[in-house]
Amino acid sequence: MATFTSPDAIRWNIFARELEDVLRAHKLRLGNLDDNGIVLYREKVRRLQQSLKRPTQFPTLNPEEMDRLFATIPLTAAEQTRLRAALLATAIERILMDRIDPYAALMGGNDAFAIILEAMQSATPPKHLVHTKGGAMIDADDEQDGDVAYQAALAQIDRATLALHASLHATSGAARLANAHEAQSAFMSALEQLDLTHRPAQTSEEWAAWRREALQGRQHAEALLNDPTLGDNAVG
Repeated sequence: MATFTSPDAIRWNIFARELEDVLRAHKLRLGNLDDNGIVLYREKVRRLQQSLKRPTQFPTLNPEEMDRLFATIPLTAAEQTRLRAALLATAIERILMDRIDPYAALMGGNDAFAIILEAMQSATPPKHLVHTKGGAMIDADDEQDGDVAYQAALAQIDRATLALHASLHATSGAARLANAHEAQSAFMSALEQLDLTHRPAQTSEEWAAWRREALQGRQHAEALLNDPTLGDNAVG
């Protein structure tokens, strides 16, 4: 859990913060994620690192990357639970960040993290858990990292990935469906924004990697929506 002694000590993205701390316990850094094949492209790692310093970005690992993390690094059950709780807390932090002062949003996210972590530690995970909302905020400093459409696409991917995790962790069918619908919608929005991107070029590997992530995420969300055990499963 974070304590703040100065503005420079703040790590804004709760998930990236907890992931950094867990990796450090195994003598690894965020920068090692692509070295180990957990994350398949460097840009994801860079955004995780960057999000610790900026209150406007909330990249996380997607469900497949979480699986690779757990398969590659010998994390304890407590560490895995901590990362899953951090995912849900980051979703809450992102919602608050759209509505209140960034520091207050982080405090609210930290409070949520403590509550969620305690609940997860004391509860048996539902059997269906096999993996670990609002518009996009764009930091003016991000202009150097791509055009407006590109930054909007990345923000939608962040939002969609958090919703996908929320769906996977939901304890009711209604919540799973609602979050899966949100994930599907946000991944589709990301694909639309990527089609409007000029910088980076649509012929670049960086652009192609994010498009693959959005397509795979949309497919994952649609698979959840088509789960026959959830009743009303029409894809919106």
